[in-house]
Amino acid sequence: MTAQSKPEMSAEIKRKEEIENALVWSYGLFMFSVMLVIPTRAPMILHIKGGDAAAAAKVMGAMASASAVLELFMNPVFGRLSDKFGRKPFLLLSPLIDSFLHALVGLMPYNLPVQFIDKVISGSLIFAFVAPVNAVLVDLWGAGEQLVPRMARAQMFAGLGATAGPYIGAKLGQKKSFQFSAAMFVATFAWIWKTFPETLKPENRKEFDITACSPLRFLNLFKDKTTAALATTIGLQSFGDTFNVNDINFLYLKSVLGYGQSQVGTFSTAMGFSQIVNARLMKQMSQALGGAKATLLSNISWALGMLAFGTSKSSPQLGAALALLSGGHLRATAVSSYLLKAGAGAGLGAAETDAARANLTALIKVFVPMLYSSVYAKMTSNGRNIPGAPHILIAFFTMLSQLLFSTINVKAL
Repeated sequence: MTAQSKPEMSAEIKRKEEIENALVWSYGLFMFSVMLVIPTRAPMILHIKGGDAAAAAKVMGAMASASAVLELFMNPVFGRLSDKFGRKPFLLLSPLIDSFLHALVGLMPYNLPVQFIDKVISGSLIFAFVAPVNAVLVDLWGAGEQLVPRMARAQMFAGLGATAGPYIGAKLGQKKSFQFSAAMFVATFAWIWKTFPETLKPENRKEFDITACSPLRFLNLFKDKTTAALATTIGLQSFGDTFNVNDINFLYLKSVLGYGQSQVGTFSTAMGFSQIVNARLMKQMSQALGGAKATLLSNISWALGMLAFGTSKSSPQLGAALALLSGGHLRATAVSSYLLKAGAGAGLGAAETDAARANLTALIKVFVPMLYSSVYAKMTSNGRNIPGAPHILIAFFTMLSQLLFSTINVKAL
């Protein structure tokens, strides 16, 4: 390395870090906007259904499943378009559409069709935003072990948004939380437009191929033994993803602990804070122990946390469950980085690979909310009283994912 190249390399690293900083703040603002309505939507649906918790659970399950179906078709299209036209347009798309939809709910808060349309479209666009975030990090730093702490840092900023959003949303109340969320989505759009440059280099762009946009595109991940195992691991882990369990969490907190909107908002804030804790922890563990061992510890922590949650009978017990969950939010981070690296080896673009992964988890989201609402209804009727059955089921799937992941030789990637 020459004396002249050292300053050049230093300037390039500084440029990348500045772009990453703009990206993670965008991620935090976006998640803040999303999470503002987490503690308020479920009570609004419950109000619309006349206080019938079982009926509300079915409606919320149907909303989540319909959102996942839409996501199933959008992910491969947006992934291929992002690898062709760049990351910035697709980082701008989600907050733009979400601002309009949440403003609509703010005008008609107790209109079920409006709530349904908003939940379906805005829910699917969350992951349309996350995919280019991950792709940008690959553009900047490449895939593999070095990507894990970068992804963990991005998740830490998402956690900041997830912490503040529910707290403020619960304080604002149902209608105002959607109105403020719409305004914050506009602010997110403006921030990205002003501060974020395009990161996809011309030589790395891939031609758009409509034939590659099948909702079953994720099946390409199953053509190789290693990518198949990594994808299946992520799929099993996704059974416990926060957005898959928010609604069932609300029902548990209301039916078992008697929590109201304010208390649910406080819980959601605590969950967001635990994500920040886990982001810092995951970054340190991955650097000190490697991604594989960090994943093991995260999976164990999440499974134990779900078991503790599903058996909580008091706020102190719920607090203990939250402490355990703080170690597992990012259990899929290292696995996803390994999958991106394996996908690159198979000739797939970063956004394309991440879209295929998101498509797999979207397929799971089609039936998971309905599964949880059905399990909840069955285990709380006809004399049965196990409202935490969905959480116990999640713990099982989490440990099953770890069992599969342990068979993969990630050092060979």
